[in-house]
Amino acid sequence: MPTNVTPEYRKAEAAFREARTVDEKVSRLEEMIALLPKHKGTDHLFADLKRRLAALKQQQESAGRKAGRGGGLAFEREGAAQLVLVGPPNSGKSSLLRALTRATPEVGEYPFTTQHLLPGMMNIEDIQVQLVDSPAVTVDFMPVHLLGLVRLADAVLLVADLASDSLLDDLEAVETVFAQRGVRFGRERGSAGEGEERIRARVLANKLDTPAAAERLELLREWAGKRLDVLPVSCADGRGLDELPAGIFRWLGIVRVYTKHPGEKADSGKPYTLFEGGTVGELCGHIHKDFAERLAFARLWRGGAGPLTVSREEPLADRDLLELHLRPGG
Repeated sequence: MPTNVTPEYRKAEAAFREARTVDEKVSRLEEMIALLPKHKGTDHLFADLKRRLAALKQQQESAGRKAGRGGGLAFEREGAAQLVLVGPPNSGKSSLLRALTRATPEVGEYPFTTQHLLPGMMNIEDIQVQLVDSPAVTVDFMPVHLLGLVRLADAVLLVADLASDSLLDDLEAVETVFAQRGVRFGRERGSAGEGEERIRARVLANKLDTPAAAERLELLREWAGKRLDVLPVSCADGRGLDELPAGIFRWLGIVRVYTKHPGEKADSGKPYTLFEGGTVGELCGHIHKDFAERLAFARLWRGGAGPLTVSREEPLADRDLLELHLRPGG
């Protein structure tokens, strides 16, 4: 055992020893790697952990799991974007999932009602965004797979309980647990320092209908400051929920692109989706790798104007209509 390891690392190591499934072992090893102090005394241990993790991931792949989908999850990523609901016990994550999607999670007045990660699809006009409900996070517990899911997701919705006197302490506990594993929450995704990453997040202040919610909301906004936006909502009376999907659409910068075949009418069905800054070439890659390789040029209609002839580097905007012209296949 190397010197100067943290209590959090020892706790992760103990959890790894107790893990029984390959998926649990992968998750615990990833935590150990994230928590291991980086100095010369831990170089050999770090290399050993990486080798063991690679071997376990090979076992996952041989069992038919799909890479890049969260490893061992019982569902796949779907829709234009993926958001994860994260929060302390009894904050109302499952109620939000039920209110915003067609998913039917168990909802209870007692803590830890949710035992597994559960997805639902939220409709936003003609696209869908995947919301994932998660078990409660406390200073002593983080669900298996949640850390990896959060890192791969497009954003996180931190759910705060405006009915709780321990509102700020509970949220700080959630942030601390993630920070110990190299993840912090902020307005934009990026690096948060050496060995740390910042995940895009907002706070959903739930239970706006409860007594003293207004006072707690002000405290929450002071706590969040300029780090995080705070959106007050209520699953009980619906306040803030109708506007939430469109607000998420704008926040994430989702771009819908419609396509048409040369000489034919536009396809008014399901659009392709990108994020702001996405280009014609990126869209081609989403459709099929052959499209990206064989694209000669594209014709673009935007805001009733056009067509314009554009290249693969052309940035796309929401509701663009695109006609792709390909070179003959080899």
